[in-house]
Amino acid sequence: MAGRLILVPTPLGNRGDLTHRAVEALREADLVACEDTRRTGGLLKHLELDRPLLRFDDHAPEASVLRLRALLAEGRTVAYCSDAGMPGINDPGFELARLAREAGAGVVVLPGPSAVTLAVVASGLPSHAFAFLGYLPPRSEPRRTFLQALAGREETTVVFESPHRIAETLADLEALLPDREIALGRELTKLHETWYRGTPAQVRAALGGEDRGEMVLVLAGADAKRMLASGAAPAAEGLPDWAWRFLDAAREGGMTLREAVKPLARHLGREASELYRIAARGPE
Repeated sequence: MAGRLILVPTPLGNRGDLTHRAVEALREADLVACEDTRRTGGLLKHLELDRPLLRFDDHAPEASVLRLRALLAEGRTVAYCSDAGMPGINDPGFELARLAREAGAGVVVLPGPSAVTLAVVASGLPSHAFAFLGYLPPRSEPRRTFLQALAGREETTVVFESPHRIAETLADLEALLPDREIALGRELTKLHETWYRGTPAQVRAALGGEDRGEMVLVLAGADAKRMLASGAAPAAEGLPDWAWRFLDAAREGGMTLREAVKPLARHLGREASELYRIAARGPE
C-alpha cells in the first residue's frame, strides 16, 4: 500500500500563522523531512511534538533519498517542511513531490503562507498578473543583466534578495530602472516587518544601511509608454494579449467590464475610459 507525502506550509515568522491542519499533519507523520532540522526541530518543540526528522535540502545525500522512497513505498506518511512558508516554492519540495509520485505515493498539499503572494498584495502594485523569479543572481554582472531584462516585462515581478546584497541591488535598479516603482518588504509577518515603497533611489534612501532580515523585492511592470519606447508592438487594439485574458477572467468572476478595466488602466498607465471603449469593441 503506497504512502503519502504531505507538503506542510510553516509560518514565515509569526508562529500564530500555523494552521490546525498543518499541526495535525506533523503530529500524524511517521517522519518529517525538512530543509533545516534545527529550524523545524524548534517548531516541533514549540508544538510539543516528538517526530523523527530527516534533512532534505539541495545537498541531501543519496541515502536520504533512498530512505524517503522506501518509507513511501512501505505505506508510511512523510511530512515535508521548508525553512518557512509554502514548500515547493524555491526549495527542494518539488523534487520530493516528484520522488513521491514516482514511488506511487499520494501527494497532499496543504494551503498556507507564502512570501510571494503576501509580498504582491502588500506591495500595493498590480496583482492581476505577476511573476516570481526566485533569488537574484549573487554576482554583480549577471544580476545587472537579469535586472535589465525586467525592463520590458509588463507584469509585476517578485524576487528574493539577500540582505547583504540589497544595497548593491538597489543601486543597480537606480542606474538601470530609475523611474520604476518598487516595494521592498523586510521581515515579513515578524515583529519588525517593514515596507519601503517608491523609486529605487527613494527605497535605497529609506532603507539606509539596514542589512538584516529576509527581504522580498517587488517591481512594477513596464507601462504602456515604456513598452512603446522599447519597440514592443501592442497587441489587439493597444492591449497586450494578457490584458484580454485578464478581462475575460474578471468578467467570468462576476466583475462588470467597467469595473474590470480600472485596475488594468492603473497597471498600463492609461485612462480607464479609453480602455473601456477598446474592451467594449473587443479584439479584432
